[in-house]
Amino acid sequence: MAHDGMGFPTPSSEPQEPQLKEPEQLTSSTGSPLHAQLAAIIRKRIDTDCDLQPGEGIPSESDLMQRFGISRGTVRRAIRTLVEEGYLTTRKGSGTYVAEGGLARPGMRRPLSFAALLSGRGVSFSTKVLCKEVVSAPASVSAHLGLRAGSEVMFMRRVRSVGGTAVVCQESWENLDACPGLESSDFERESLFDAVERCSGRAITSSTAHYSATKAGTEHGGFLSCEPNDAVLVLEQVISLDNGTPIEWSLTWLRPGEVVAGMSLQDQILPGALDAAYAASTPPTAQELELRRDLERLALDVRRGVVETAHRYEGNAFHIGGSCSMAEIVAVLFGHIMRTGRDGTPWEARDRFVLSKAHASIALYPAMLQAGIISQEDLDRGLYGEDAVLFKHPKRDPERGIEMSGGSLGMGLGYAVGLALSLKRRGLPSRVFCVVGDGECDEGSIWESAALAGFKQLDNLTVIVDANGLQLDGACNDILDNGPVQNKFGTFGFDTIEVAGHDVIALSRALASCHTRPCAVVARTVKGRGLSFAENVPAWHDHALDEQLYEQALAELDQAREAMSQ
Repeated sequence: MAHDGMGFPTPSSEPQEPQLKEPEQLTSSTGSPLHAQLAAIIRKRIDTDCDLQPGEGIPSESDLMQRFGISRGTVRRAIRTLVEEGYLTTRKGSGTYVAEGGLARPGMRRPLSFAALLSGRGVSFSTKVLCKEVVSAPASVSAHLGLRAGSEVMFMRRVRSVGGTAVVCQESWENLDACPGLESSDFERESLFDAVERCSGRAITSSTAHYSATKAGTEHGGFLSCEPNDAVLVLEQVISLDNGTPIEWSLTWLRPGEVVAGMSLQDQILPGALDAAYAASTPPTAQELELRRDLERLALDVRRGVVETAHRYEGNAFHIGGSCSMAEIVAVLFGHIMRTGRDGTPWEARDRFVLSKAHASIALYPAMLQAGIISQEDLDRGLYGEDAVLFKHPKRDPERGIEMSGGSLGMGLGYAVGLALSLKRRGLPSRVFCVVGDGECDEGSIWESAALAGFKQLDNLTVIVDANGLQLDGACNDILDNGPVQNKFGTFGFDTIEVAGHDVIALSRALASCHTRPCAVVARTVKGRGLSFAENVPAWHDHALDEQLYEQALAELDQAREAMSQ
């Protein structure tokens, strides 16, 4: 028997010289699970024996099953452990490789601690605390941490360096109600996670995370020793204790060129799952940076349109939260992806858009206005009364590109499936885009429609889930936990991709991709995004905007636009 680079036996028809290195064996007599033993063998080959080098592939699942006489599930569990630890990375359709360069990212079953990652890989690093102070929580921080407005929180900015080079700049807001005495800790000697667990007396167990790419800007460019226009990756996390209490909201800025290696694995590989890492981590091209500027400005215009409409009817409740969460989605669709029929495409060959979460129409109309599909006169006629041609819930008007009347949740996807099927039968090249809410996915009609779309293999249909995590009565997971919604679309025969829903480049890449089946893009968004008083606040699902908040909203939007021009 010959041996491969890991010391594992490989079949050969030719006699071989005896090998000095014998392959390790797995045994059930040690008390250690077989998957843990296999993970330990591979880990040793990487760390100690150096048989496997960064970027080198490991044997396939089938090879490992045959060589050790174990099941595929055991192999996958071992690989999953090593991916979560940052030792391995998996490439769709290619195999599993030793991670090379970058910072290893664990699977998002647990929070991402850069201190633990660097220490675990034996990397020497230093931490410099640039700022640490107790402040009154701004509205956006209160919303993320579930605190009363004005509660005391600790704000801290740190830079971690390896070999004298800044690797990350971390900014965090800590819940002092749940963590008394935290502000007295020495964070150049003790990690924040360790201090939190010591002061709270509880364990940190979970997080929600979003990645986005942006320009470094003057301030963070200075912290990371890079140019203001350099592209950087930003990780946003909300971290919780074992009792579910949010303890930290943080933003981590990675230096230009730094990548995050690793991926999250499902317990079962579902059909249609796409490797979407490129949509979040590949730095934007020069053309994409130019596109980013235009689309982010359009998203701001959408949010301003939402605010102006709500202010026009002061005292009337509008769906401001869900409208702001999908601002980037409609900006990318109408500003870049869709053939609108006003861009030189014949009207009958245009792409179709269906807003199934029709209560968010006040975000749709500004995007349609910028695309030239509706006019300013249409908007000026208002949303109520005999003169109105646009309404709080859209009314079908194909001449204006409004494909269906909306209002009852769960109905839009069925209509979009019918449109896609009709366009195929007519031989038209049009695509159909349908936006649904994650709360709306509680409706059974969504899944009946998805089943038909998958069965008919409607490759001209793309569903975008505005997954902001909240619905009328609270958190979606508390009302009806649908689990990873992309998995459900996958089981119905959809290609699926998950992206940061406020990253216009990630959205553009996902929505421009070609498929041989229907596609579901799950856009992870923040309800009320862009308005600090509304972000992640369930009450703004349907709420009136008073004069004071109107002025605050305009000021925040103006500030955001000003920041873009720096």
